Amino acid sequence: MLIVEIVFFGILSPDFINLQNLLTSTENFLPVGFMALSMTLVIITGGIDLSVGSMMSLCGVIMGLLWQHGVNIWVAAVLAIFLGACLGFINGQIIVRTGIQPLIATLATLFIYGSLALVLVGQGEGSIYGFPQSYLQLGTGVILKVIPIELVIYAVVALLYGFILRYSSFGRQVYFVGNNESAALYSGLSVNRVKAMTYVLSGCMSGVAAVFMGSYFASVRGDMGSNYELTVITACLVGGVNVFGGSGTIAGAFLGTFLLGILQQGLNMLNVSSVEQSVVTGVMLIAAVGLQQISGLFSRNRRRSKAMNQVAMDTAPSARD
Repeated sequence: MLIVEIVFFGILSPDFINLQNLLTSTENFLPVGFMALSMTLVIITGGIDLSVGSMMSLCGVIMGLLWQHGVNIWVAAVLAIFLGACLGFINGQIIVRTGIQPLIATLATLFIYGSLALVLVGQGEGSIYGFPQSYLQLGTGVILKVIPIELVIYAVVALLYGFILRYSSFGRQVYFVGNNESAALYSGLSVNRVKAMTYVLSGCMSGVAAVFMGSYFASVRGDMGSNYELTVITACLVGGVNVFGGSGTIAGAFLGTFLLGILQQGLNMLNVSSVEQSVVTGVMLIAAVGLQQISGLFSRNRRRSKAMNQVAMDTAPSARD
C-alpha cells in the first residue's frame, strides 16, 4: 500500500519520488509517529488517549517558556518530556483510581491541558520562537547529507518499543490485559499498574513529539497539537492495531504512520486543503475499523466452524456404536 501511494503521487509529480524529497518529508509527520508508538500500547490494553495533542501543546509551551526564562534549551527539552510523563501519569491515575472510562477521562484532560497551553502562551504573542540553531538541527538536520536526524531517532525508538512489546515481561502483560483483563486480574497481575504505565509512556512520547515539532517549525504554539489525536489513533488503526484491544504491533504502527504521512504529503503537493485532508483521515479511520470488524467476523466464523467440525468428529464414533 505504501509503495502504491508513492507510485501514485510520483505519477502526478515525478519530483515526489526523489529519495531526498521523500526522506525530508518524513520530518513533517514523524511527531505523529512518536505518539503512535505509545498509543499502540494504550489501545492494546483496551484504552484510548485523546489528550496526546493537548499534552504535546502544553509540553511545547512549557519548554519554550523555560527557555525564555534562561533555562538551557536542552534542559528545557528534557523537562518537557518529563512533564509529558507526569501528565500521562495523571491520566492513568484518573482512569485506574476512579474507574472513569479512558475515552471520557482523556477527553476531559484534552480540554484541560489544551486550555492551559493556550493560557500560558497567550500571555505573550501567541507563539514562542528564536530558538538556538543547535536545537533547530534536531528537527531539520540530516546525517550523510540525506537522512534526517529525526528519522534515525524515530527508528531507534520504534525498535526499542518493538523489543519491549514483543520480548519483555511488560509487553506480555500489555497483551494479557488487552486480551482478558479479568483473567489477568485473577492471575495476580497488577492490571492497574500496567494500564497506568501505558499512559505514562503516552505522555512521555507527547513530550518527545513536542520537542521535535518545536525544532522543525522553529517555534511553539498553544495550539500546536490541536487535532493530532485523530491522526495518531488513525495511524495505529491503519497499521492493524485492534481498536478493541488485545492485538497490534509496533511494526504496524510504524507502517501506519508512514501510510498516513506519505498520503498527507501527497495531498499537500496537490494543494488539498487541511480541512479536506481531515475528511480523508476520517474515511481512513472508518475503513480501518470496518476492516477489523469484517476480519474479526470471519475469524469468529472460522473458529465456530472448526469447533463444530471437532464436535461432529467426536460424536461420530458414539453414533456408530
